[in-house]
Amino acid sequence: MNKLTDCLRYWFSKFNFILIVFSLIFSLFYSSCNPDKKDSGFTLRIRLKEDVDCLHPIVSQSSSATQIEPLIMLPMIEYSMDKIELTPLLVLDIPRVTETNDTMTTFESDIRPEAVWDDGSPITASDYAFTVKAALNPFIKNPTWKGFLKNIVAIKLNPSQPKHLIIQIKKNYILGAEIAGNINLYPEAVYDPEKIMNKYQVADLITKDSSSWSPQELMELQKFADAFQTAEMCKSKIAGSGPYRLESWDASSKIVLQKKSNWWGTKIAESISMLQSYPDRIEYLIMPDETATILALKEGSIDLATEISPKQFNALQTDNTNQNKLQFFTPGVFQYTYLELNTSKTSLSEPAIRNALARLIDIPGFIKNIMHGLADPIVGPIHPSRIYYNQRLKPISLNSDSAKAILQNAGWSDSNKDGILDKKINNKLITLSFKLLVSSETGKKLALLLQEEAKKIGIEIKPETKEFALILKDLNERNFEIAALTGKQSPSLFDPYQSWHSSNAKPGGSNRCGFATSETDSLIQIIRTTKNEEERKLAYLKFQEILYIQQPQIFLFSPKERLIATKRIQLEASSRRPGYLENTIRLAK
Repeated sequence: MNKLTDCLRYWFSKFNFILIVFSLIFSLFYSSCNPDKKDSGFTLRIRLKEDVDCLHPIVSQSSSATQIEPLIMLPMIEYSMDKIELTPLLVLDIPRVTETNDTMTTFESDIRPEAVWDDGSPITASDYAFTVKAALNPFIKNPTWKGFLKNIVAIKLNPSQPKHLIIQIKKNYILGAEIAGNINLYPEAVYDPEKIMNKYQVADLITKDSSSWSPQELMELQKFADAFQTAEMCKSKIAGSGPYRLESWDASSKIVLQKKSNWWGTKIAESISMLQSYPDRIEYLIMPDETATILALKEGSIDLATEISPKQFNALQTDNTNQNKLQFFTPGVFQYTYLELNTSKTSLSEPAIRNALARLIDIPGFIKNIMHGLADPIVGPIHPSRIYYNQRLKPISLNSDSAKAILQNAGWSDSNKDGILDKKINNKLITLSFKLLVSSETGKKLALLLQEEAKKIGIEIKPETKEFALILKDLNERNFEIAALTGKQSPSLFDPYQSWHSSNAKPGGSNRCGFATSETDSLIQIIRTTKNEEERKLAYLKFQEILYIQQPQIFLFSPKERLIATKRIQLEASSRRPGYLENTIRLAK
């Protein structure tokens, strides 16, 4: 009897397996014949190399999140994809200067009368005020927005004109218009139903420290921040004024946005292209593996992918068999690849060590052989396309002899004959041995090249591969020595404050290398506030010169985006990250 039972179980399991396989084949066949039948419209499928940390602009830190969030949580103004100019979205016009005095500049704007939240309630100036106050709450962990918004002096609201916004910003701040509108707007009613933040003034949130608040105020601010930063707020309870809503999010697999029905922006989208919403559904497929991504592009199961390795991109572009299926774009987006050096570590605190390391990478060779020419060498954190990029500084070239001489002159030698340079500092023997954190293939190749050259002169480089989320945690906690990174910037004028000012050179701050001087702080202040464009340009040039001499980051190159799309879709490539705007992509004619 047992044998008969086992036999039946065996054949049943076989039959069940065959049934599942048949169902999958039928499903794939049906969906390929009717790619948009299930989704009842145009479904755009985009590959993301890694998962998003959070779809919550004030809290999130990943560039993938920054790409998706505006489709759900629209900003009042945004840079256009073609001319890279500020364009009004939620407001009738770019915030305009109406008054300037000795301490501040006043900007005014009016939110569009059509603009409403999903429940039909009007978007008002109070929602902007709430968004700013939420970001300035002292218990919000991510400091990115705070450094930007600290330049606000006050926000004035008029109950009789609820859509009229008056924002007072520190005098002559270069990104005044951006502060007055280029932030993702939050609906106060959804994110702060108890109106906790409404009790606090912007000026107090900017200037007061923990000792200045009463216990009751601290408790309230903490209560708001705790609720605001929950996983639910990051992953599911997401609301905004954009054309799409979050339909689903399967961790490390897929994020799906669905176009809203009766969205208010449809009424004016014909005159404002950035408010278009051609795809009925947008699916972001998390695909770290490049081979799988290439296969999916060829098969048409995804429509669009960026961050393809230069080697694969070049091979696909030159393969004639792909010309009828794929299209290729290489916009020069605002980003740069560099090595972040933790200057608070004794072994990296000396400029001599940092300058020696900078002379151990063959950047022109790397661009030619690894990047296949799809990059430009750089000398600092400013993109080479900017008019204030310091052209007088020349990229540092590979020179092992120079690197060795720099270290010898600084007193480094191999005293114990173990092959690694060392020196006594404060009666402690310090060795030039560094752990280098990498997450991307480009980072891994850079690490191996540096490791090989460094070994020749007595420096030990130990590459360690980690997921970027873990590297980000190490960076925030200053638990690193060297990290291979790509910095991504806004199309706006470059404000060095976040990444380079001394006030941000602490754990949790965004000056992760920890380098700052009184001179660079002074130059940053000039860059941010001067009305004289020539004075600003000179400050930019001097600022880059100091970083070039000190090398707190090893500046490598500015890569071009490598974007591949199927010919099923029609898009316009842009230098604004990530090189395209999802909602403006349409089916090819």
